[in-house]
Amino acid sequence: MSKNLLDTNLIIRFLVNDNPKKVSRVEKLLSDKNNTNILLDTIVAEIIWVLSSYYSLKKSEVIEKISALIHLDSIDCNAALINKALSVWEENNVSYIDSYLVAVAKLGNIPLFSYDDKLKSINQVTVKEP
Repeated sequence: MSKNLLDTNLIIRFLVNDNPKKVSRVEKLLSDKNNTNILLDTIVAEIIWVLSSYYSLKKSEVIEKISALIHLDSIDCNAALINKALSVWEENNVSYIDSYLVAVAKLGNIPLFSYDDKLKSINQVTVKEP
């Protein structure tokens, strides 16, 4: 089995379907049962940023696309953490990165230290100041 590391631009092409030739090649890569495609958390964050800012997709559209992506059989990622971060992001008026921090704290039962008042308003985690 082959392991592949996926870059943001590859996934963006796939998700926005703006270049049929490239999309077809990505689909082939993702559907090959001999591949395990590694999707890093940092790449997911960058994909979310690009879809939200450059492509101006609504939060709900971005969440739908990322959720579908991370559940593909050929994708190897931290799905539990990303799912939790997406859930926090969907339910709160905070950035995805802040949602990711909350998810790490919640799933790891780790204290979250911050001066960010928006984080303090999320009831899923206790935010402390040093």
